Amino acid sequence: MMNDATLHAPAPRLRYSLIAAFAGAAAMLGGCVSADSQQALQRAALAAAPMAAPMKGWQSPLRATHPLVGRIWEVESERYLSADELVEALATKRFVLLGEKHDNPDHHSLQLALVDALASSGRLAGISFEMLASPITPRLKTLPTRTFESANALAAYLEWDDRGWDWELYGPLVKRVVDLSIPIAAGNISRDQMSAMYSPASDEADKSAAPRSQQPLSSDALASLRADIDTSHCGMLPESQFDAMLRVQQGRDLEMARSLMALPSASGVRVLIAGNYHTRQDIGVSNYLLAADSARAPALERGDIVNVSLLEVAAGELEPTAYLETSLGQVSADYLWFTPALSDKDYCASLRGEG
Repeated sequence: MMNDATLHAPAPRLRYSLIAAFAGAAAMLGGCVSADSQQALQRAALAAAPMAAPMKGWQSPLRATHPLVGRIWEVESERYLSADELVEALATKRFVLLGEKHDNPDHHSLQLALVDALASSGRLAGISFEMLASPITPRLKTLPTRTFESANALAAYLEWDDRGWDWELYGPLVKRVVDLSIPIAAGNISRDQMSAMYSPASDEADKSAAPRSQQPLSSDALASLRADIDTSHCGMLPESQFDAMLRVQQGRDLEMARSLMALPSASGVRVLIAGNYHTRQDIGVSNYLLAADSARAPALERGDIVNVSLLEVAAGELEPTAYLETSLGQVSADYLWFTPALSDKDYCASLRGEG
């Protein structure tokens, strides 16, 4: 069901239920702060914070009553924001990177609402999707001249990979962007490019990876990336494949940056829809944007790029900063928007045949 938000309101107002409740518990907690008292203080602060949820409510089933659910944390100011405050902040930027956990339906609902709000503000210049690969670019350019009788017809025209990216989750946002005539870019490399990157001698690998002289990541960041590749493959990836996987990861981030740079910029904000790892400030797409734009005047600055990480809450963890990665000297996110979790399934255990 498509969101029926008004798209041309005079101000970027998100259609969310905003809930603010105030608790006096914090004032009554004094003296030595035990672990229980600290958690009570956190809960009191959260009770006083604005809460932003999709109009149709949360769809993910786990921990919907967790105190962080629906809260938006601004990392720099260390405070909770309302949804409208978030939109006002995003509308001033040149690039907005919207991260997600791909299979969480609440993340897609929130992305749609944010895109609607930016469109209503008149500041949305274009959107790049990680889910679209570069070979579809010619068809993307024809979208303004075409009409589609259904969302499924649009998916067929885009040759959408429904096995990799559930159209039921992504379709409402893609269709809304098309209906608004907002330019769309393909943010991902092709299968052929990906295959070629597995060969270190490949010309395609050289073209799709950052030149050594312009490597946007530090040696520490590259080491962290390698470690995360190992972890994400549950420690089951042969070490001989690490370099190839690193080339693919960097090639994809570089392609996303290029796709954003290619979108029209005169009318405002260019948005990326991608997984949370790609949108990280410390090792993700923003670093490739900065490297690609370094020769231009005025040069792009890190403050021109902002990321919003949509995150599932963890059981018992009430401290928003615990969800950040800060080991590389650059925090991984600018804004955290917390949602219920979809599943507690241990994917690594499944891969190892443990359950």
